[in-house]
Amino acid sequence: MKRTAVLVAAAFLAAGCSGTTGGTPSPASSGSTSVAEKPHQLAFDVSGTAVVTTLTCTVDGKTTEEKNVKLPWSRTFSFPAHTGKHEYQVVMQYSDGSVNATAKVDGRLQTSSSGGGDGAGTQSMNGDFTD
Repeated sequence: MKRTAVLVAAAFLAAGCSGTTGGTPSPASSGSTSVAEKPHQLAFDVSGTAVVTTLTCTVDGKTTEEKNVKLPWSRTFSFPAHTGKHEYQVVMQYSDGSVNATAKVDGRLQTSSSGGGDGAGTQSMNGDFTD
């Protein structure tokens, strides 16, 4: 379990929001993990017709920023079971069009955000979950 937590933490630090799968550094559980205790999945999906000039993604205090993002955009992060509270925020700066964003934890909708129009705009989505 400790090796898995270290590998997941290393993957998150290397990938940030720009990777397809990552995790966060979090303490390994002190007991053994049963097969039934699957890691939690936090999935972000952003779609729409807008030009996203800057997309900033923060998960558990670690921030990455992407420029000139092509939609659709998605990222998934894995969190070992029993690692406590996890916080996230996605901020999208865009122009000329619509933006629709969702955050799902283990396939269940946590947060959504939609907006659009002519000219520049900013849209954000944030939340947290605890296991």
